[in-house]
Amino acid sequence: MGSVLTREEQVRLWEALSDVFVDNAVDYVSMAASLKDYELSTIETAFFVDVAPACYSNLQTAIPPIWTAFDSAWLAETIDRIHKARRSSSLRRLRDSAFIAYLRYRLKPEWQRIEMALDQQK
Repeated sequence: MGSVLTREEQVRLWEALSDVFVDNAVDYVSMAASLKDYELSTIETAFFVDVAPACYSNLQTAIPPIWTAFDSAWLAETIDRIHKARRSSSLRRLRDSAFIAYLRYRLKPEWQRIEMALDQQK
C-alpha cells in the first residue's frame, strides 16, 4: 500500500496494532499477516503516534477493561480526537512528543516482536 492510506485502511491498521494493548496473549503472526501490505514506516508511525497513545492506558490498570479487542469505531474516534488536539495546541504537541518518546522506550519489546513477525511474512 502506498503511503497515503484511505480511511478504511487507516482504521484496519489501527485495529490490528491495538491488539498489543489488550489483556490477552498477542498473536503477532496473525497481526503481521494483516499488516504485510503496509510499509514498515507507516506501521511504526501508526503504532507509536496513533495507537499507543490511545490504548496504552489499558495496560496500566490492575484489571484492564479491554481484554479481547478494542472497538474499531471507538479507536478511530479516540485517535481522531488526539489528532485534533495536537493540531489545535502547541502545548499538546509538546506533551505528546514527550509521551511518544516514552512509549518508544517502554514498548520497544512489543515493536520488536511486530518487526520480527513482519520479517517472517516476507
